[in-house]
Amino acid sequence: RESFWAPISASRYVSLFDIGGDDDFFSSDFLDAELLERLGHVGKLNLKLLAVYSGSDEFVPSWVDKDLLLKRLVWAMNKNNTGEKFDDKRECDKVESDPVATGLFLESANHNLSEGDGDIIRFVNAVGALLK
Repeated sequence: RESFWAPISASRYVSLFDIGGDDDFFSSDFLDAELLERLGHVGKLNLKLLAVYSGSDEFVPSWVDKDLLLKRLVWAMNKNNTGEKFDDKRECDKVESDPVATGLFLESANHNLSEGDGDIIRFVNAVGALLK
């Protein structure tokens, strides 16, 4: 009845860990079309979003390219379901002239930002800039 350290119901576990589960939004194995299906609606919203990924997140397998995954997630949130393919040579901030989502990659941060020099300050500064 636990996943890592948190109590969890069976249905919540399946929702998070099943391929294509109800809460499976951030899997590294999604195709571009699947990311667009899951996250493309975000670009149609009248908001600003900061997507933050920790490079040393202990809950993400070490083989996942976390920086690339963040770029793909941000790209999908900004694409408005155009069907365009992701190009990892392009910077995620340049996908849209006025993006809804921007990414912040904290290379040395763990999941809850309790480790890694300066990561909390970078995070707080990025949130503050977003709210201005």
